[in-house]
Amino acid sequence: MTGMSTGCGGAAAQQERERQAAATESSADELERKGELAASAGDMTRAEQYFAAALATGGNEKRLVQRLLVVCVADERYPVALRYADEYLDRHPLDVDVTFASASIHAAMGHVEKARQLLETVVRKRPNWAEAHFALATVLREQGEALDLADVHDLKCLRLDPQGPLAERARARLTRATP
Repeated sequence: MTGMSTGCGGAAAQQERERQAAATESSADELERKGELAASAGDMTRAEQYFAAALATGGNEKRLVQRLLVVCVADERYPVALRYADEYLDRHPLDVDVTFASASIHAAMGHVEKARQLLETVVRKRPNWAEAHFALATVLREQGEALDLADVHDLKCLRLDPQGPLAERARARLTRATP
């Protein structure tokens, strides 16, 4: 009889260990860590699955949405990335960083009018962000109808970050756009 009760106790302890292991594996932090590992291995679909699961289990929403955008864009799954951005922005419409990311994805998909609207919002909310002015100038140039306004934003980019990584391109565009 003693052997039986040890066996039952052993089984209960084993079940408890398995329950704890499952709980650990499904914690948001663990899921996020697995997502990072998958992304670093180049498996963006698996990374998305882990990040989405981490989000669903209460992980840091902004950080996870940003990671979801990165892995979806890296895998050229722009519509999926936009879905994550739009859902997040429905709850956090004042988030300038995710708005900028959404605008960039719209621009990459050729939705230049939507990209323009979002970038205009970004530069209103964060007027000293050189990259946002450069991006807006790029979209305006793609539309081809507001070159003077594009020059204004390229000049703003240059005033904000005259030696930055976008400065040479902004200068070159001014030269082409100005007679």
